[in-house]
Parts: sequence; C-alpha cells; structure tokens
Amino acid sequence: MSKITFGTDGWRGLIADDFTYHNVEIAGWAIASYIKESLINERGVVVGYDTRFGSKEFAIQISTIFLSVGIDTYLVAEPTPTPVITSEVISRGCDLGIIITASHNDWKWNGIKLRNSKGLSLDKEDLNLIEKKSNSRSKDEITKLYSSKLKGLLTEINPKDDYLELIRSKLPISEIRKSDIRIVTDNMYGTTLGYLESLLDDSNSTIIVDSINNYINPIFPDIVRPEPIEINLKKIAKKMKKEKYEIGFAFDADGDRLGIIDENGRVLETYEIFLLLLYYMFEINGKRDPIARSLSVSHSIDTLAANYNVPVLETPIGFKYLSKFLNQKKVMFAGEESGGFGSIQFPDRDGIINSVFILDLIRQTGLSITKILDEIHSLVGKRCFVRKDINFDINRRKEIHKNIMNIKSDEIHDYDLSYSNDIDGIKYAFNDGSWVLVRISGTENVVRIYCESKHQETTDFIINKVSKLITIE
Repeated sequence: MSKITFGTDGWRGLIADDFTYHNVEIAGWAIASYIKESLINERGVVVGYDTRFGSKEFAIQISTIFLSVGIDTYLVAEPTPTPVITSEVISRGCDLGIIITASHNDWKWNGIKLRNSKGLSLDKEDLNLIEKKSNSRSKDEITKLYSSKLKGLLTEINPKDDYLELIRSKLPISEIRKSDIRIVTDNMYGTTLGYLESLLDDSNSTIIVDSINNYINPIFPDIVRPEPIEINLKKIAKKMKKEKYEIGFAFDADGDRLGIIDENGRVLETYEIFLLLLYYMFEINGKRDPIARSLSVSHSIDTLAANYNVPVLETPIGFKYLSKFLNQKKVMFAGEESGGFGSIQFPDRDGIINSVFILDLIRQTGLSITKILDEIHSLVGKRCFVRKDINFDINRRKEIHKNIMNIKSDEIHDYDLSYSNDIDGIKYAFNDGSWVLVRISGTENVVRIYCESKHQETTDFIINKVSKLITIE
C-alpha cells in the first residue's frame, strides 16, 4: 500500500494509483478512529463530495465505515461545494465535515478534505494523527476497538436551500436582484452548478445570470484543471467580449475559489480580486478592523489597508491559518494568493459569497470593474506580480528544500534587505518595494516562486535568478 499523506488541507492522490477504494477505506477507518478517540461529543459528521470520478461512491464508502462504528452520518444527496458543507457542519453542530474532492487539481486526482466543528481545517497535529493511523492501524484493529451493536443513523440531506437562505439573511440579495447587472458564470463542470442563479432568481429580479460549463463532467474537458486562472478561462472571456456582459465569475470544482473576468474579457489577477473585496469592506461598508493575508499575496493589499489605517497580519500559506484568525475574530477579512477569501461572517473561503460581495460593490458604486480598479490603483499604484511553478521529481524533495533555504538575498537582488521570513519557505523583501517568496507546495511536487516589484523587468529578473539557484531546470 502506498503511504497516505495528509498535507495542508487533507489528502490527495491519483485515482486508481494511490487514491483507491482500498486506501480510501484505510483512511476512512483512521478518521473514524480519530473521531472515536479525540471527538468525545459524538455529534455526528457531514459527508460531502464533488463531481469527480468516483466521488459519490467514495463518500458512500466512508459513510458506511462511520455508521458501522456508531457515528451518525449526514450524507449529501448531490455534489455540493465545500463551503456549503462547512456551513452545514457549523449549523448542525457536528464534530467533523468530510469532503471527497481534490479541489482544483486535474481530473486524474481525488482527495479528502476535513473540517472541524468550527468549520476550520484541522490542525497539523490532528492531521498527523490521522495520517499515522492510516499507515499503522489495520481495518481489523480499528473494527475490534470500535465495533458497536448500536449502529450510526444515516440521514440524506440537501443543504443547498439552507445555505442560500443564510446568505439572504446576511447580505442585500433583494437589492442586488433589482440591479440590471448582466453576469455570466463558469462553473467548470463542478459543484456550483445553479447556486448563483438560485440565489438571485426572483419573479421581480432584473439581474441576468447566464452560465457556461454548467453540467457535470468528471474529466473537466477543454480546461487544464478546474482552477479559475487565465489559462482555463478563455471560453468565458470570449463570451464576455462577444455578448457584452458586465462581469464574469468562475468557480473551481469545489466552489471555494473565485476568478473574475471584467467587462472587457480580461481575467483579473487574484490580488486584484482581493483589492476589490477590501475596497468593498473599507470604502462601501466603512469597516476598519484588521485583515490578514498569506505570505504570497501582493503587498498592494498592505498599501490599500494603510490608506484606511487598517492593520495587516501575515500568515503562512494555507487558508487554515487565515480561517483561524477569522474564527477568533482577530481579523474581519482574509485572503490568499490562490483566490480563496473569507470574512468574519463566513470564515471558510467561499467563491459564491465573494461573488455576491462583488455584485454589491458594482451595485453601490454604479461603476464597472475596470473603473473601480482604476480608483483603487490611484491609491496603491500598479505593481507587477508573477507566480512561477516548477515541477520536480518527488525523490528530490529534500534536496530542493535545502537549495531553497540556502538562497541568500544578495544573490537575487542588488537592493538592501527590508525583512526576511522563513515560516514557510524563504521570503525576502527589499527596500525598493520588491519581494520574493520561494516554497515547496504542501499538496503537490511543485516549487512555487512568487515575486512582485514596481517594474516587470525587475520581477522577471528576480524570478529567473531564483529559478537558477534552485537548480531544478
């Protein structure tokens, strides 16, 4: 059996290679053991799944394991976005949420995400415990320990309506419905099918919501992978320009990330989406509480926040660090470079809710996305941000990590160092306003290089320097 490894946000593996029925069963027994040993409240679990190959069957398989050891299980009736599962875990007061999904990975992958009773990703210690159980205890051992004559109760649920009602109770949906905004969504063959339409649909509504890729297809045709980034959004960008929509939204396969296409068909950078959301919070809603961002996020976020005297906290990469701050009410909004954003109202990253924030921003300003961004850039200036991903052989992981941590600041840029940070890879910020972060992904065999400066030439120069120092290519 190949080793089951729980990374930043759960376990992912190649279908029929390491993500198999056998390994999912082993992981399921390990999670059941963790619940019985560590979560003494025994308030049941919510099990969800996405539109990938075998996701429903894997969800049923895991649910059967939970039931056999006396754990009440709420199993969704259809593919459901991760943030909807998170909301359901919180509202039902369950011990755990288990979602069968590989998020934005390509169609060959599947995985398991976990959420605790507060809707947060599990701590590293808990994930390590489940991983250890997955690779040490057998099914027979766990069955012997937790066999129960009193079987768990299975309840089939469809949490969509409750989730949409929660949004309606907290956000100005009725006002947004009365706007004349023309929207197109790209659901990427994933779990968000029909959500925005259902939320905004009303007999008196004047808003228009059209969609593409709005059916289930587990191989995600015509896109590299179900991630809302430019290479995957050519179809919606073309439709935007041809049919004159005011805004386009794209959601990843499990609905927790958001991409935006402006009225000209340009795919926004994720830091621009973050800026729009913060402008909505600061300028439109008058919020002044602290915010948080991941290490790899553009420093233009800090500049915008400084304009409103708002403190900014920096965290390691992984939304679990941001959501913990949100849950503790230390910050009112948080975001990461990969397009995940959460608020104090909705602490898990949620593409659907953030699209509603953007719609309300357009409604209240009466401006296009381009003009709103022009106003923001007048406050923060324009910056050149690049992320470069480099694949490597898994056997070179330790070597690559050593090379990264040995990089010196004066090897990559001529300006003096402003500060450095090694909590997640190595990050150097220089006194000309440029910075670079180099780290190994927590979910893939990929080195990610993030760099930002005021000039494209500087950004490209630093990226190329770092690439050579890592000695992968």
